[in-house]
Amino acid sequence: MACVILLVIHLIPLSGQAQVRKIPNISGIVYDGHVGEKLSLANVYIEETQQQTRTDKQGAFSISLSAYEGDITLIVSYIGKKTIKQKIAKSDLNKPIVVTLVDNSLTLEQIDVNPTFEGTKNSISSITFDEEAIERVQAFSLLDVLNNLPGRQISAPNINAPQTLTLRNTLGGSDALNNSLGVPIIMDGVALSNDANMQSRLPGQWGMGGSALPATNGGNTADVPFRGIDLREIPVESIEKIEVIQGVASAEFGELTDGAILIERKAGRSPWHFTTNINGGSQNYSLNKGFDLPKGWGGLMVDGNYAKSNSNLTDRFQEYRRYGMGIRWNTPQYRYFRNKLSIDFNQRLDEVKLDPDDDTQKSYESTESGIRISNNMVIKVDKPWLDDINFSASYSERNQESSAQVLLNRGGIPVGGKDTTGIYEGLLVSGRYMSEERIVGNPITASANLRFASRFRLGGFSHVLSYGANGNYANNGGRGIIADPLRPRWIDVSDQNVRPYSFELTPAIFNAGLYLTDNIRYRWLGKAMNSSLGIRFDSQNGSLSVQPRLSTQIVLDKHWQVSAAYGIATKSPTLLHRYPPPTWIDIPLGNVSYGNTSLYLLHTERIELANANLKPSRSMQGELNINYRDKFISSRLNGYFKHNTNGFNSVKQFYPVTLPQFAFEYDATAGKINYNETGEYVTYYDNSVNQIANVRSSYTYGFDWSLSTKKIKAIETSFLTSTSFILSRQDNGDILEDTRLAQPVVIDGQNIWYALYNPLNSQQRYILTSKLNSTTHIPKLGFVIMTYMDINWMNKMSSLHKAATQPAIAYLDATMQRVWLTPEQQAAGIIPGRDLSASSSEQRIVYANFSVSVAKEIGKKMRIAVTAYNTFNLRPQSSFINPTNGIEVITRYNSPLSITGGVSFKL
Repeated sequence: MACVILLVIHLIPLSGQAQVRKIPNISGIVYDGHVGEKLSLANVYIEETQQQTRTDKQGAFSISLSAYEGDITLIVSYIGKKTIKQKIAKSDLNKPIVVTLVDNSLTLEQIDVNPTFEGTKNSISSITFDEEAIERVQAFSLLDVLNNLPGRQISAPNINAPQTLTLRNTLGGSDALNNSLGVPIIMDGVALSNDANMQSRLPGQWGMGGSALPATNGGNTADVPFRGIDLREIPVESIEKIEVIQGVASAEFGELTDGAILIERKAGRSPWHFTTNINGGSQNYSLNKGFDLPKGWGGLMVDGNYAKSNSNLTDRFQEYRRYGMGIRWNTPQYRYFRNKLSIDFNQRLDEVKLDPDDDTQKSYESTESGIRISNNMVIKVDKPWLDDINFSASYSERNQESSAQVLLNRGGIPVGGKDTTGIYEGLLVSGRYMSEERIVGNPITASANLRFASRFRLGGFSHVLSYGANGNYANNGGRGIIADPLRPRWIDVSDQNVRPYSFELTPAIFNAGLYLTDNIRYRWLGKAMNSSLGIRFDSQNGSLSVQPRLSTQIVLDKHWQVSAAYGIATKSPTLLHRYPPPTWIDIPLGNVSYGNTSLYLLHTERIELANANLKPSRSMQGELNINYRDKFISSRLNGYFKHNTNGFNSVKQFYPVTLPQFAFEYDATAGKINYNETGEYVTYYDNSVNQIANVRSSYTYGFDWSLSTKKIKAIETSFLTSTSFILSRQDNGDILEDTRLAQPVVIDGQNIWYALYNPLNSQQRYILTSKLNSTTHIPKLGFVIMTYMDINWMNKMSSLHKAATQPAIAYLDATMQRVWLTPEQQAAGIIPGRDLSASSSEQRIVYANFSVSVAKEIGKKMRIAVTAYNTFNLRPQSSFINPTNGIEVITRYNSPLSITGGVSFKL
C-alpha cells in the first residue's frame, strides 16, 4: 500500500513550462572564529538542492540556485569547528552572508554530543553522529560508536574479537552473516569491500558457519569470510561524521540489503591532536594534523593510529595489535573543480601465543596488511542540462595470512595425497607430528562510480536529477590453502580431507549497475512535499536485478512531518560464495597388512563447487515514520518491515560414487601386496559435501521511538531516550535437514540411517530494549557528565515448531533418495522425533545496565575523560530448572565494571 501511495504521488502530472526568471544566488565568506582569518576548505551544503561546495583559498563560496525558489537551509562545517545550520529566507538569497565557525569546545553554550535522528537525502530514517558525538564515546573502534544506536547495547570496548555489524536483525548463524555482508561501510564516498576475502577452510567440508580458521586455547578467530568488514580496522579519531542508514537507501547506493554506514573523514587545516584511551589490557593512541599547502593547493591531513589489546592481563596469551596511517589531500573549490585524494595503510595482528604448560604446543596467528587508494573528483559544468559530474575510484590490495598449529600424538594413519580424481596407493604414516593449517590470501578490490547531477524547475516542481553508473572488481591472488596431505590436522571430517589449493586459480568477479533518482520538491494540497523516485539496475554474477527505491516526506506544519519509503535492494555473492575451493572425498578401498608389509588403496574424488547460478541476496522493505519538533523537544517514531530472500547458506548434498572392488594377495617373492579388480562394483552413497546456495529467508518487523530535549537551563541537563522493538522470523520454505540416527530404522527391508525434518533453526526472536541518557553540561567549567542506561525488557528466541518434539516427515533410502513418510507412518512414529527443547531461550528478568562518562576541558587545549561501564557493577542473575534433565540453569547478565580513561591534547 505504501508503494502504491508513493507511486501515485510521483505520478501527479507535472504542469507548466520552465519560466524565464532571475536566478538567485547564495554567496558569502567563512571565517575562523579562533584566529579571525578567512577559512579555506570549509564545507558548504544546501539541504533543499543537495548542492555542495568548498570555500576557496579566500574563504569564499558561491552557489547558483537555478532549480529552487524558496527558503533554504545552509549548512557550513569544518574539522574541529561547530557546524552552523542556518535558515535563509528567499528574500535574502542574493545578499552576501558572513559565517564564523568557532572551535568545538565544552565551554560553548550548546554542544552536540548525542546522535541526531533526522532524515537526509540518503534515507528518511538516518541517524547521524557528528565530531563531538564521536569523540565523547572514547571509542576503540567504529563499533563502539554504533553501539549507541537504538536496540544496541553500550558495552566496554573489546577489540580482541572481530566486530561485524548487523542492523535490524535478531537472528544468528548464516542470517547474521548475510545481514552483515549487506551493510557496506562507505568511506569518503567509496565502499570498503570484503568481497575478495577467502580466508577460509574448505567450505565444502566445514560449511559457511565453520569455515573460519578457529583460534587455539579458547581464543577468538580473527578472520571474517562470508560477512562484512571487521570494524576493528576502522579507528574513529579521523572521522568527522557518521550517517547510519538502517532502512531504505537512495538508489545511488548498490551492493546492500540491510542498510549502510556513511563515513566522512576529517580534512583541512587543524592543530596537532593527540588522543589516547586505556581500558584494562587495551590501549588506543592516535595523532593527526592538518596542514595548509602553499600556492592555494588546498590542505593535507595526516593521521596515525596504534592499538594494542590483551584479552587477559594475567596470562597475555591472546593479543591484538593494529597500526594505521592515512594521508588525505583536499583541494579548495576552484572555479570548475575540486578533488579529494586519500591513501591509507593499515596492519593487524591477532595472536594466541604458546602456553608453556601446553604439551600440544597450540598456537594461532592471523595477520593482515594493506593499502587503499581512493580519489573523489567533482567537476562543475553549470549548464542548463547538467550541473556537475562526480567521479570516484578506489583500489585496495591486502596481504592476509592465518595459521594454527597443534602437536598430534596418535597411532599410524592411512593418508592420501592426490588432488585429482582417481584410484591410487596411499601411505601409512606416523601419527605423531606437528600439524599446521595455513591460509594465505591476497585480496584485490577496485571500484568506480560516475555520477551526473542536473537541477531544474518545471512549473512548481524543483528537481534534482541524479544518474550514473558504478562497478566493482574483486580478485584474490594468494597462495591459498597450504596443506601437507601427509601431515593432516583432521582426518575424514565430513568424509573429506584437505589438499593444497591456490587462490590464483580463482577467477575474478565484476559487478556493475546503473541508477537514476529524481528528488522532487513541490507543494500538494497546501503541504510542502519532498519525494524521491529512484531505480537501480544491477548485474551481479550474471543476474540482472531491478530495484525501485521510493520515498516521500510531507511537512504537515512547523511541528509535524510524516515520511514513508519502499525499496528493493540486492547484494552480490562474494568471491568465496561464487568460487569456493574444490573439496576432496577419500574412499578407502583396502587397508591390508601382511607381516611388515602394508598397503592402503583408496579413491579420491575431486568435487568442483563453483556456483555459476548463485543469485544475489535480496531485501524488500518499507518504513513509515512520524516526526515532531518544537523549541524544546524532538521526537521520531519509525516503523518498518523487511523481507530478506535468496540469502546464502551451505546445504549438505550427498555425492554417490561407484567404484570397482579389489582382491589383495601377498607376493612373498617380491615382498609386496598385489591387487586386482574383482569385476564387482559398489556405489558409496554416504558421502556428502556442503554446497553454497540461495536458501535463507527471513521476515523482520519492528519500530524504534526516540525523544530528545533541549538543555533545561535550571539543571543544565538535556535528555535522550529511545525504545526499540524488533522481531525476526526465519522462513526456510521447503528446505529439509537430514539427521543421522543413532540406530537404523528398518523400513521396507532397508536400514534407514537418515531422517528428514523441517529445519531445526526455524526460529523467531524478538527483543525489546530502551535507552535513557542524560547530558549535564556546565559551559563555564568546560565540564560534561553523561549517564547511559540500557534497559532490557524482553529477549526471547523460540522455535516456530509448536510441539516439543518434531516428527520426521521423510527419510533417505539406501540410495540416498528422498522418500516421504505417509501421514499414517508419521502418526505411528516409525522414525523417532527430534527434541526441540534446546532450541528456545528466554530472558527471564528485566534488567538494566548503567554507565557514566565524565569529561573536563582544560584551557581548550586539553580534555580528560573517564567512562565507567556498568558503573555500580550490577550483575543480576536468573535461574530455572531444565524440565528435560532437572538441572538448574543459572544466567548472569551484564559484564563486570570496566573503566576507560583517556586524554586528548590540541597543540
